[in-house]
Amino acid sequence: MRRMGLIILVLVVMGVAGVAHAESAQMKQSLKTLASHKGDYTFAVIGDNRSGDRVYKKIVAGTMARKPMFIMNTGDIIPHPGNRKQWAHFFELSKPIDVPYFLTPGNHDIDDAQSQQVWREVVDLPGKETYYSFVVGDDLFVVLNTCEPGHDRRIAGEQLKWLRRTLDAKRYEHQFVFLHHPLYLWKGASHYGSSLDRYPKQRDALHALFKKEKVDAVFAGHEHTYKRYPHDGVEYIVTGGAGAPLYSGFNHFMFFEVAGPRVAVKVVDRKGYLRDEFLLRKPDAQVKTVGGR
Repeated sequence: MRRMGLIILVLVVMGVAGVAHAESAQMKQSLKTLASHKGDYTFAVIGDNRSGDRVYKKIVAGTMARKPMFIMNTGDIIPHPGNRKQWAHFFELSKPIDVPYFLTPGNHDIDDAQSQQVWREVVDLPGKETYYSFVVGDDLFVVLNTCEPGHDRRIAGEQLKWLRRTLDAKRYEHQFVFLHHPLYLWKGASHYGSSLDRYPKQRDALHALFKKEKVDAVFAGHEHTYKRYPHDGVEYIVTGGAGAPLYSGFNHFMFFEVAGPRVAVKVVDRKGYLRDEFLLRKPDAQVKTVGGR
């Protein structure tokens, strides 16, 4: 495949907050290509690279060796929110990525209105928003901002209204959601009680929406490890092993092969060893609860 150059895309195709924005020709073409894609495709998921440059380079190399159609990042991309030099350094490290690269804001990326504005300025975002969605064939990908000023560790306000309009179980075959802070964490986790579980009523309402709209999987970072746990038919996955200091487990990336209803998943460590492999089941087939495997 001909090298396209690094493409950092945040694709707002569902209309954020009712505002229309111009998009570059390159972004329009990427949107068109992804939305019109027919047949099988692959993508990768990484998260929490932050200041772990050496590991991040290996994760990028391993990911690109598998030739994904695009890559998702679950956030904590730079060490200090709003630091433009660190953003420039991240883009330099990411030059080997020549496919669309979709970023999720983490608390090391956005922690106030100023750093959120920096995000909008330095990351190439159509619409300059920090939550967005895009379509690949018949499937929906949604990225949420759990660090939004005034709604930290929550999905609320206009973002929640937008999310309710965007998810649609009848329209899409698969729906994948990406956010930085997990909805659920296990006892003993480093951030137990300080992620979306800080506000359990709002967290539970968000989960109910995911369940109602038959979201296949919700991906988070923040906890520097790898873990997956189904709950009420939704697969929750923590993937935070792209370079930040580990809390447990191993550095890794996730690779997905989507073929109609079948989604095959591989978890690969930084040395290239397969550490987990499973099929992501359709929501109606999932019956296990949090903590199960």
